Amino acid sequence: MDRNTLLRWALIAVAVLVFMKWGLPHLTGKSDHETQPVPPEVYVNAPDFVPDRVDMSTDGRPYNPPEGELCAIKGNRFEATLSSRAAGITHYKLLDPQYASSEASDLSTTPDHERWRSLRTLFRGQGADDQVQYDRFNWKLEKSENPNGRANSACTFTYADNAVRIVKTVTTDGRPFELEIETKVTNLSDAPKKHRFEIEQFAFRRNKETKGNLGRVSPFMTSLECANGKNVERKSRDDFKKGLISEPVDRFAAISNTYFAQALVVDTEARCELLAEDWLAPGQNRDDDDAATVYHANLVYAPKELGPGATATYRNVAFGGPKERDALAHAAGGQKGLGDLINLGFFSVVAKVLVDILLFFHDKITVGNWGLAIIVMTLCLRILLFPLTWKSIKSSLGMSRLKPEIDALNAKFADDPQAKNMAMMELWKKHGVNPFGGCLPQIVQMPIWFAMYTTLQTAVEMYHTKFLWFNDLSAPDKLFVLPVLIGVLYVIQTKIMPQQGMDPMQQKMMTYLMPAVFTVMMLFLPAALGVYMLTNSALGITQQLAIKQFGPRTSGTAKGKDIEVREASKSSGASGGAGSNLRKGKARV
Repeated sequence: MDRNTLLRWALIAVAVLVFMKWGLPHLTGKSDHETQPVPPEVYVNAPDFVPDRVDMSTDGRPYNPPEGELCAIKGNRFEATLSSRAAGITHYKLLDPQYASSEASDLSTTPDHERWRSLRTLFRGQGADDQVQYDRFNWKLEKSENPNGRANSACTFTYADNAVRIVKTVTTDGRPFELEIETKVTNLSDAPKKHRFEIEQFAFRRNKETKGNLGRVSPFMTSLECANGKNVERKSRDDFKKGLISEPVDRFAAISNTYFAQALVVDTEARCELLAEDWLAPGQNRDDDDAATVYHANLVYAPKELGPGATATYRNVAFGGPKERDALAHAAGGQKGLGDLINLGFFSVVAKVLVDILLFFHDKITVGNWGLAIIVMTLCLRILLFPLTWKSIKSSLGMSRLKPEIDALNAKFADDPQAKNMAMMELWKKHGVNPFGGCLPQIVQMPIWFAMYTTLQTAVEMYHTKFLWFNDLSAPDKLFVLPVLIGVLYVIQTKIMPQQGMDPMQQKMMTYLMPAVFTVMMLFLPAALGVYMLTNSALGITQQLAIKQFGPRTSGTAKGKDIEVREASKSSGASGGAGSNLRKGKARV
């Protein structure tokens, strides 16, 4: 394909994309996004409860609700602040220096509204609304008795009227980034009453936070997840154009991004209700940078009837923190499989093995240095995969040593591609060279390379981790040194062992265009991936130089005979042989 054809197709593709994005909506008068149907939030409020600022009063002015009593819990590697307004979280701060200095230091990213506070609980549902009179009411903060024997380890909130008493206790259990929530509902009336228990988790993100760059997913690209049995249902923001999604759940409901997660673990079967709710200002487009999304991940239990004096108890575990593999493995006692919050993609089986290897090198070989662990693992992968690459290498060497003959054929049949292809095939056959012989080994290796990409792209261990001149292995190299080095090494690698059998235009594309593409991509990809790619390229160059120097050599001829490239003609039929059946312009070698 010549350069003009490539340029023409590229322009056509750009034109189609521009038309689909901007032209079609103007012609049809329709936006690509319809109004999102969401369940109406209609609450019965207690008389002394002041609604949120987003709830407009009857005179059109926003409310100004007072904050409730605050209670602080200092857990293992985190600190949470809860309020008697919703008995939910107002702040959830990570204490490790790696996270405390980052944009993810406080996981309570929702605005200051009662309706969006994580661990908020509701007790009313259709057909189950006579046990508790109100949807929203003011809780009372009780003095904590610190049941775990640690200071600042528990918050107890209560609500009572003539029909019900509710006690909600939030405690730490000693495990990292984890809270236990126990909620008791007691029927104080003299008749059976029904309630429906619901506990909620929220996150608030603007589009500018979740937008990725070329080749790199934003660290705050958020998904909503339900885990039931061995299955994990993952939904992105665009999966909620038709509104709320409800699934059965027996493990957890979660809000998850690349490096962090907020999960609610169930004690028994419930419904997992997920919603990515568009939160737009008047006249604001859904795709504007400042347009926001409120992510809901709720556990909704079946309605329950209590007899006079009876009590229902609900126990949940809330995990909120970085998706560290060890922490997730032990979360909720290790029984609910929170490790599934790490999405390793299609090649997850391979990626999990690579993660274990990387952790082993980090802990045992490189003395806690993640950058060196990546380099050591890349070296080991190169050695492990060398048998698979050997056939590809031999094919490339054979093609390289046939370069004079290939150049002669390209020149001889420059105007006759069919004849050139026939001559090339005959040349390869005579020398026992298969230019496609290295394809299968390369295909076999692809799952490993894709798994490595996913592993380093999603590893929170790289988040704000320093190595060499990088301040953050999970972020691009701000000095642009790494992308340039990778591009240069790719050019060198192509020069050392170029692809044969291509026309000059294709050769230039492989030599300069592909390295340029990788260089541009590395401007946006995490430095951890760059360290892997740079190491892999350096090892590839070393391997190619060593093989060219010490590898098997061929004489450049077939079975000891010199190669001759000539055009078959009708006169060749005079001497007989198969050439008499070839038309003028065809080739023999």
